Amino acid sequence: MISRHLLATFTLVAAGTLLLTACDGNRDTPGTPAPGTTAPAASSSAAGVPHSGAPAVQKPLPAKALDGSPCDSALTAQQLEGFLGEPDPAEPSTDALGTACRWSASSGSGGGFTVSYQTKSDQGISHAYKNVKPDVSRWVDLDPIDGYPAIGYANNAGAAPDDKKHCVVVVGVSDQLAFSVSGTLGVKAYQEGKDACKLGRDVAAEVLKNLKERA
Repeated sequence: MISRHLLATFTLVAAGTLLLTACDGNRDTPGTPAPGTTAPAASSSAAGVPHSGAPAVQKPLPAKALDGSPCDSALTAQQLEGFLGEPDPAEPSTDALGTACRWSASSGSGGGFTVSYQTKSDQGISHAYKNVKPDVSRWVDLDPIDGYPAIGYANNAGAAPDDKKHCVVVVGVSDQLAFSVSGTLGVKAYQEGKDACKLGRDVAAEVLKNLKERA
């Protein structure tokens, strides 16, 4: 059993430690766009994507990669144990952009994170570029994950624009589809100067590995 102190941060697979407080989809980051319509089989030209400065996805994954709930396919039991120690049962939900799942540390420390499959807008990562980027105080162009474009953002309400405690990381897996990992740094990681966007990217990298296996 991992102690409450150790669960103040959760270990990333080959990436150090990370503390994310549990969050429900995009509710913890105001400024998230309203949902669009779902048409996962549409072509890039028909959907008008990419747009608003978003990069094209060069090796798109098929829509089936984001079928179902993230609770069932985003992370393996071993990966979850690496992040959280012993997690509570997954909590499935539906947010504005698709299905979502939250995992929390069973210790009650507040450690956890949410993965969302963004399938309802038919705009992929372009949705964030158009509807989120103009309104948030922090926007980060992250390094691509295995060639797939990634960004991070936070509204940082009541905090300095360069505050790195909160972040939603969005990864485009096709021009029409994306997924996100959202969370907040805990006290220890925040005091150590960690960046929620960079650490969230590491979680997203593990999710992407599993999605590619479904393709």
